[in-house]
Amino acid sequence: MTKLERLKNRREEILAELAGLEQIRRGSVTEQYVETTRKDGTKTRRGPYVLYSYKEKGKTISRRLTDPKLIPVYRQQIEGFRRFQELTAEFRAVGERISDLLLAEAGLKKTSKRKSRSRKMPR
Repeated sequence: MTKLERLKNRREEILAELAGLEQIRRGSVTEQYVETTRKDGTKTRRGPYVLYSYKEKGKTISRRLTDPKLIPVYRQQIEGFRRFQELTAEFRAVGERISDLLLAEAGLKKTSKRKSRSRKMPR
């Protein structure tokens, strides 16, 4: 099997895995603790409160997850999105390698030699 065939097979595997990703969600799930001061001056820590956070138009949006059954679902969806990012990055890299091999087979180089221009010094 040639290198080009292996890359094309890997591209098909990536596409199949991408098609299998049904639930994806960007962001993260974290635990938040709140420190409070009692009337007698002692401090106590309350929590954990589970938060789901994500970025929207440059701002962080956070929502408290009050149903404990939802926490593993959100975490699984976030893991699905991270896998989506890994696969798309690999898909891009494989596509670039395929393109380079096809250019090499056609006798073209992937980078052209540029002549350096001498800059004229201002007088």
